[in-house]
Amino acid sequence: MSHASLPGSSSAPSTEPAARAGQAPPGPSRTPLLAGVLLALFLAAADSTVVGSLLPTMAGQLGQADLYPWLISAFLLTSVLITPLAGFAADRFGGRNSMLAALTAFALASAAVAAATTMPLLIAARAAQGVAGAVAALTYVLIGQAFAPQERARMQALLSAVWGLAAVAGPALGTAAEATVGWRWVFLINVPLAVVAAFLVRRVPAAPAQSPRTLRPLTLLTFAVALGGALLLIEAPVLGLPAVAVVVLAVVTVAALVGHVLQVRRKPDGAVVPVAFAVRGEQRAAALVTIGAAAVLYVTLLPLALAANGTVGDTASGLFVIAGALGWVVGSAVCAGLLQRFGARGAAALGGLLLTAGPLVLVLGGSESLLLAIVGEALAGLGTGFVATTGLVHVQNTSPAQWLGAYTAGITLCRNIGAALGVNLLATVQLVAAERGSGADPAGGSYQAAFVSLAVVGLLTLAGALRLPKRG
Repeated sequence: MSHASLPGSSSAPSTEPAARAGQAPPGPSRTPLLAGVLLALFLAAADSTVVGSLLPTMAGQLGQADLYPWLISAFLLTSVLITPLAGFAADRFGGRNSMLAALTAFALASAAVAAATTMPLLIAARAAQGVAGAVAALTYVLIGQAFAPQERARMQALLSAVWGLAAVAGPALGTAAEATVGWRWVFLINVPLAVVAAFLVRRVPAAPAQSPRTLRPLTLLTFAVALGGALLLIEAPVLGLPAVAVVVLAVVTVAALVGHVLQVRRKPDGAVVPVAFAVRGEQRAAALVTIGAAAVLYVTLLPLALAANGTVGDTASGLFVIAGALGWVVGSAVCAGLLQRFGARGAAALGGLLLTAGPLVLVLGGSESLLLAIVGEALAGLGTGFVATTGLVHVQNTSPAQWLGAYTAGITLCRNIGAALGVNLLATVQLVAAERGSGADPAGGSYQAAFVSLAVVGLLTLAGALRLPKRG
């Protein structure tokens, strides 16, 4: 790779489209590709949310309930860590071959989860199942390679719709399976479905690799330690890590980050995540607004907490999750048309306004009014659909041809990090506000503080959206 092709270099073109050579041929071959990636994405998305509804049953059968935070965090950690590696694999070995490998690993990990007999084994298998992060990222990469820039908005909106529906369906399917055939079948069914998805993807002719670049072991190690350490620090309140462990983890994370920066400065084309995400303004803006959008969507967890406190019933609390997820689906679909008309800045700015409005509605009475809570959730979901779709399509359309996989995985990584930040931001703000609160309803006031925090995140996302180009 020549220096001129490196993302972030001063001579690199900022709007080079994805290479046609990396695209699947138009016509019938795209039909099995689309069917295969939609099924693969549904499996990955549903699997990321299904465990929440199965935890009580798992606890009753396997015990060691004190380890359960690791059951969720292990999956999150590996799924986030593997996302940028999936982008590298797509550029280096081709999107189809990378997806087939990811689906194989996902099927084997699902079988291991179903066969686990102890909590440590279940946690280890669930961590391996985090390869779902690679499956999800590669669906976006494959669509980006197979469709022209003017088609990507519509196709990526379709993927976002599947993601939102699967996220809602995951807990429901888990509950239904647990009540009938048992929780292990929730994971066993992934095996034949992953085989079907692989068969459909396998029918598509393999596209040539886009990049000859390789990853240096030290670069990969420092990246993994820095990102993994940061995620564990974010999860520290949930995991209950002692203060000493947090301090040590912070030192190791900073040291790994410094080491990674030095490695990338020495060899930019060996970076795991494109350098342009940090040095080019519009790419950095797309990454930041994607983080903000994913963080705000996790306002859906607050009404569930209110349900646990008795503010609303368990059945009504499910409406909040559905409203947020369906808002994301509708926002993604509508955004596909608006991108052609208003460009990246206009579509993302509208999304930023909705992301701000959603939490503000909850501030006005979402803790007491079911209607206002649902409206607030729906607005947040709509905003996420607008911003996430805009960020993804903009990054793909402006990525150098040989870095399409890395750019797509990079923006997907930002979405995952935003989700983790959102969950822990809500938990931390609410906890601190509850400890400092006073009066008749300190818990209600603490939730209001969390709503306000998310409104601020929405405003920051709006500010970032205004830094995107009008077109692109």
